[in-house]
Amino acid sequence: MRITPYTHEAILKPDVVDSKGAGYKVETINKFAASELTMPTGTALTRRAKSMSTDYETASKIANEATKMFKKSHSDLIEITIDLQESAKKASGSVRKSADDLAQGLLKVQKQADFNNLTRYVELLERAATAMTTLAELEKAGKLQKIAGALK
Repeated sequence: MRITPYTHEAILKPDVVDSKGAGYKVETINKFAASELTMPTGTALTRRAKSMSTDYETASKIANEATKMFKKSHSDLIEITIDLQESAKKASGSVRKSADDLAQGLLKVQKQADFNNLTRYVELLERAATAMTTLAELEKAGKLQKIAGALK
């Protein structure tokens, strides 16, 4: 390691150079780092540290903004989920209420309607509908007036 007199910067020189490249002793590296830290400002290490500090601050700001964005998105998703749950509960309650109302209505109809009489009424209505259809056909054919005249 050598310190230049004009720049006060330490220059790191390898202890060994072989076929694998440059080699450094731990002691040499420690001395170099210590001299870089104790030198006046402007050394390569302090310049790099300042550059890294600004990079770190920029990265930190970006990370904080991303965190805020994700938190906002997360809270929006939570609100949407809560709204969907409430809507599902309302729909489920409405369906349940409608089913109960229908069941109660059917019970009322069943209690009030005498199904034996209802069957008889339906048969009478069917006969009346058939008779009406037959009368309408006779009237179209002009035979209804002849039959009514004959009955008088």
